[in-house]
Amino acid sequence: MNFSTRGQGVVKWILYGIIILAAIMVAISVTSGFIMDYYWFKSVGYLQVFMTNIKCRLVLLFIGWAVTTSCLLLSWRTIRKSLGGELPDIGSTFFKVFSVFMGLGVGWWFKDGYLTFLKFLNRTSWGVTDPLALPFFHNDISFYVFTLPMLRTVLTFVAAVSGIVLVLSLFVYGLGRAAIGPRPEGEITPSPSPETPGWRFARFLRSWPVLGSIVALTAVGAILTWLGRFSYLWEFHPGASVPTGASYMAVHYLIPYTWVKAFGVILFGYLIFRIFSSAGELREKVEFGGLRELKTEALILAAVILIFLIIPGAVFGAINRLNVEPNEPGIQKNYVNRCIEATNRAYGLENVPSVTYSSTGGELSAEKALKSPTVKNARVIDYRPVKQTYRQKQRLRTYYEFPEIDVGRYRIEGEKKLAVISGREMSKKAGGWQNEHLYFTHGFGAVASPASRAAPDGSPILKIRNIPPTSWGNLSVDPRPRIYYGEKTNSYAIVRANGLDEFDYPKGENNASYRYEYDSGIPIGNPWKKLISWFYTGDFKILVSNYVGENSRLLLHRNVHERVKKIAPFLRYDPDAHLFAGNNGGLIYQLNGITRAERYPYSYTGSGAPGYLSDSVKAFVKANTGEAAFYITQDGDPVAKTFSKIYPSLFKKGEEMPQYYRKHLIYPESLFQVQMKIYRRYHMRGFRAFYQKEDLWTPAGEKYHGRGTRVEPYNILLNVENKPGFENRKKEFTLIKPFTPKGKKNMRALVLVGQDPGNYGQITVIKFPKGELFRGPRQVEAIISQNTHISRRVSLWEGAGSNVLRGNLLVLPVENSLIYIEPLYLSGAGVPYPQLKRVIAVRKDRAAMENSLRRAVSKVLKGRVGRARPPENIAPGENLAPAKLVQAVRKYLDLRENYIRLHRQGDYVSAAKIKERMAQVVENMKDLSRGG
Repeated sequence: MNFSTRGQGVVKWILYGIIILAAIMVAISVTSGFIMDYYWFKSVGYLQVFMTNIKCRLVLLFIGWAVTTSCLLLSWRTIRKSLGGELPDIGSTFFKVFSVFMGLGVGWWFKDGYLTFLKFLNRTSWGVTDPLALPFFHNDISFYVFTLPMLRTVLTFVAAVSGIVLVLSLFVYGLGRAAIGPRPEGEITPSPSPETPGWRFARFLRSWPVLGSIVALTAVGAILTWLGRFSYLWEFHPGASVPTGASYMAVHYLIPYTWVKAFGVILFGYLIFRIFSSAGELREKVEFGGLRELKTEALILAAVILIFLIIPGAVFGAINRLNVEPNEPGIQKNYVNRCIEATNRAYGLENVPSVTYSSTGGELSAEKALKSPTVKNARVIDYRPVKQTYRQKQRLRTYYEFPEIDVGRYRIEGEKKLAVISGREMSKKAGGWQNEHLYFTHGFGAVASPASRAAPDGSPILKIRNIPPTSWGNLSVDPRPRIYYGEKTNSYAIVRANGLDEFDYPKGENNASYRYEYDSGIPIGNPWKKLISWFYTGDFKILVSNYVGENSRLLLHRNVHERVKKIAPFLRYDPDAHLFAGNNGGLIYQLNGITRAERYPYSYTGSGAPGYLSDSVKAFVKANTGEAAFYITQDGDPVAKTFSKIYPSLFKKGEEMPQYYRKHLIYPESLFQVQMKIYRRYHMRGFRAFYQKEDLWTPAGEKYHGRGTRVEPYNILLNVENKPGFENRKKEFTLIKPFTPKGKKNMRALVLVGQDPGNYGQITVIKFPKGELFRGPRQVEAIISQNTHISRRVSLWEGAGSNVLRGNLLVLPVENSLIYIEPLYLSGAGVPYPQLKRVIAVRKDRAAMENSLRRAVSKVLKGRVGRARPPENIAPGENLAPAKLVQAVRKYLDLRENYIRLHRQGDYVSAAKIKERMAQVVENMKDLSRGG
């Protein structure tokens, strides 16, 4: 008996131990994300960012929990008292526990607004006010961007707590009433008194949980409705006849009417308050006198309907149709002008200089064109085909990958040149836990090519290639350019493993090995950090593997996009991470951080355009260590200043940016696209031209790889001497986008943005007169297609079984004139990647197709092609088409014309016979093209 008792005690303590251990494990599992984030932010040097966010979140969580829980517990006292204290203790305990968890839920939601409060507490004045001369307006922009969101968040929190208290109080009272049940049968029910359920219910409806919540909801609703007057400043309706913020109707009718709407909310709240506070009275009136006795309530309801439905719909609608629309656009002039001014200011388009090109500016000589840095560096190497080439020629092993191709400028052999570059990242996806996370941990090196010329076979010239990487003049990559952090590096890695070196790179029949030499990463040598790492990653092997030793480090968030977003999630990042080689050959990623703000008065809002955008922050991530640095490059941006106050240790001043970082800055293409989407209309500063869309632009279109598409922004080296807004420089790295008039195909404008130090971010427009013809990309495509020499050559290639791919059409401004360049690629069954075979140059209505950029430009400008340099991408004998092959092509073209004619006439039998002959000719052309 004693043994049995002792055994039961042991079992009981074992069960207690299991329960306690399970509770500890659950707690660690829930908090592992928080704990690991602490270690990670500490390891990257931005612990202050993490602690600032956590402190603010915890304060808001506590406030949300304390206020909600307190209100619910106080309401419970009233509920229980109203039920006469007849509820069991278990009900009281359950409600108290539920109140605590409900408070945690509200606090958890409330804490997510931490950034709103941090921005408010550290707000920076804009120095610009809204232009409305109305009471409570003419505020600094910071009021709308920082203060108003905070007020709305607080009011929403009060409304949420009040709504929860009201709903739960009524619900719990109903449950309690049902649980107590009716009085026993035969028991005499006395008339209402302080002891009867009827009296208790009436008293409960007049208690503070009910009436107090109604009053709070009414007050919040009225204040929010009144604050809604400010939203007219940035409300934008794209389909409206006049795109503007606070228009004539808003200023003269809708904004003043918010006082009436707020009064309407108070009336409606009073109606609800009256119903709940006088429920017994109202019931008696209805029972004895019918609905006619509810005159006061009916009048209040009618007033609410009048305020919210009839006046806005009927009265304001009539005013708009009878007074405003017939007098547009004149009646909206001041408001449209405000919209144009505010939109251009908010998106950095306020002072955009322009220069006009004229077709009478003189002829462009071949000599001048060939000396131009714009033509010499024209990017005929298309980034999409070159990606396939790199994969085929430089992947070296199946576990490597080239995620993106970046276009940059480098000083090579004493001259600034355009180049394309891509990092060789590790893409090992399978092969076991050790291989994926401990052995194949990093990529190696990069590949770079000139952007303006190709190898003899039409593939990119691999100037930087292989492992270890070669150098290209004074452009070199570190002999040990390991890529632990990249654009497609998404898994974690454990370095300095016990008894296991990492794979470094393939070296002949063997593999070179490596042991991580840097201090980045989280030390996970002790059991506690192993335990946290297991819960955080979900990999139990971290906890039990002998490879994870006391010197091991955990590398997390290795995708550079994810890494910068983890540190500074409040920025909007351009989707392209630009890879470049620094002065010492190290590989570095640049990411553009764009600050944004909503509620900018009179500014355009739409898809991707929140109201305010600024290219203010540059983030740099080193590929080997993951070290991230953030620089503020726009000192006048109030949003960036506010964030620098919140996180003083995060941002560095732009002046502290290393010079070799500055030389590789890239303007964010996504921001440029948004700006151009806006500028295509908002470049019209005149009110009437803007209203009538007299000079509306549209992005130029082109035929790319056989499909119609819009021309993407592209980079060129441009001589910006005497270009307004630019510092004089002969080789400015410039992002460019062409525009045509709406509904037409001729060129209307080229928009340029500088990217080199001194001119970075400067936007300038090259305009083309409306009365003169400058051909747009679509018209140039037509000229190319109609050129007999080019079309016959293309037909020859297609007849021989090749796919002809027309690359990006480049519009190049040279000497107040335009030259158009289009690369021509061939691909086929025997070619694993597209090869650049020809370059087409177009000037006015003349097109030329040659083996190189230089020859094509010289020919189209009627210059002589020098013989000193051999053709760059032509194989011996390639230009000499055999006579038999020419005859076969001509025969094929004649047969194709007959086939089309017969098919249109409906003579399908004869057409089928012609098609068989065409197939025979195609086979003959293939044999001839192989030299058979």
